[in-house]
Amino acid sequence: MKKLKVFLTLSFIWIILVGYLVWANGLLARGSKNFRWDEWIWFGLVPALAPYIFYYIWKPEVIKNILKRTDKDS
Repeated sequence: MKKLKVFLTLSFIWIILVGYLVWANGLLARGSKNFRWDEWIWFGLVPALAPYIFYYIWKPEVIKNILKRTDKDS
């Protein structure tokens, strides 16, 4: 369970960091100062979520066991 918390924390840090960089880059850009959602999705969300998706595809029983264990802890 501790590994899961570390990996989730790293993913959230990555998403926030990339979101900040996209926002800062938008402020420094010429022309439109809008937040570029497409950059944030492709460089923030996709790389942060891809390892979990691949892990779920290749080892679905591990994910099911983790979810069952957390239900019993509540």
